Amino acid sequence: MSQSHYEVLGVLPSASQDEIRVAYRMRAREVHPDTATGLRSDSSIQMARVAEAWRVLSDAKLRRIYDSPFNGQNSEPVRVVHEQFVHVPAVRGVFPWRMIGLMVAGIIGLVLVLNLLSGPAVPVGPDGLLQAGSCIEVNTNQLAVEVDCSGKHSGVVRSLVGFDMTCPSDTQPIRDRQGMGIACVVTG
Repeated sequence: MSQSHYEVLGVLPSASQDEIRVAYRMRAREVHPDTATGLRSDSSIQMARVAEAWRVLSDAKLRRIYDSPFNGQNSEPVRVVHEQFVHVPAVRGVFPWRMIGLMVAGIIGLVLVLNLLSGPAVPVGPDGLLQAGSCIEVNTNQLAVEVDCSGKHSGVVRSLVGFDMTCPSDTQPIRDRQGMGIACVVTG
């Protein structure tokens, strides 16, 4: 004898959605193969019936279709078959140019607005580390110290070399104040 979905869940046909949900959860705990008490050989079949009853009764449209034969003339429920889903492949060759264009335009607009709202760039002063292009002043110990190029300076560093290397002949070798090597300085 086949049970109706309502009988599988143990609820009346007039049960609310909340009652059906609670009944489904309780029934699933009872018959689930992983949590069922004792070893039941038919627990996976019972769980499949509970899951099918939940699938039909939790969906208002499927429940109406399922309930339609219960009008007093027919006591046998109508079985609801699984809906068929057709896979529609994506259209190839269609690239979202409009979306990409809008994103690029938005980013460019954001950069321009942020540029307008920001103040003028503040020149970075000397950081104490000599590098090619740094302006230097020679201190009393005959060591190169980085200074601001807009002020008084002895020369500009063309390159930095190790202590065991020599500077080009058109530059003056001056030791770095931090002991990192020798600064090849163009004086002027």
